[in-house]
Amino acid sequence: MRQLSIDVITRWDTDAATMLYEHFYGALVSYAMRILQEKESAEDAVQDTMAALWEKKIILPNNAALKAYLYNSVRNNCLNLIRQQKIKRVAPHTISEYEEYKLTENHEEQVFSEEVYRQLFLMIDQMPPRQREVFLMVMEGKKNREIAQALDMASETVRTNKKRAMAFLKKNLDNETLALLFVLLEVY
Repeated sequence: MRQLSIDVITRWDTDAATMLYEHFYGALVSYAMRILQEKESAEDAVQDTMAALWEKKIILPNNAALKAYLYNSVRNNCLNLIRQQKIKRVAPHTISEYEEYKLTENHEEQVFSEEVYRQLFLMIDQMPPRQREVFLMVMEGKKNREIAQALDMASETVRTNKKRAMAFLKKNLDNETLALLFVLLEVY
């Protein structure tokens, strides 16, 4: 996977679309799911955001501005879905909680956990298919027994894949990101 480049993104060609998807789609859907608590609507909010960005062909000065734009746009799309009452499972206090979301001037504090998710999904995409499948189910909160049944594999195989996935992440994520990952996901 290539390094994220604002120069490539602002060309608005096939490479830009690929780069946007590779670097942000998984993390943005995860972020939207925390607001909407429903996968299909979260995916819709992210796709709407990316389509709007593509149509407008906005020129952003740097990667931080791009991230801030994407996360703010996804948040706004999620809030619009909630307001339109397309999402009925969200508690009323959720809207006000996310409306208070503001970016600092350096764009870092509020997008930090989303950046962790983005980095996590970049690493997950590099895992072998079965290992990735197991780890994604772990992230959904499923127990080893449930994963074993769903994937038709032995519980020991699930544990092995889980351990290998964690070893891969420990090897490829920096300590700060890894520490926050453990707090955010409570995997172990």
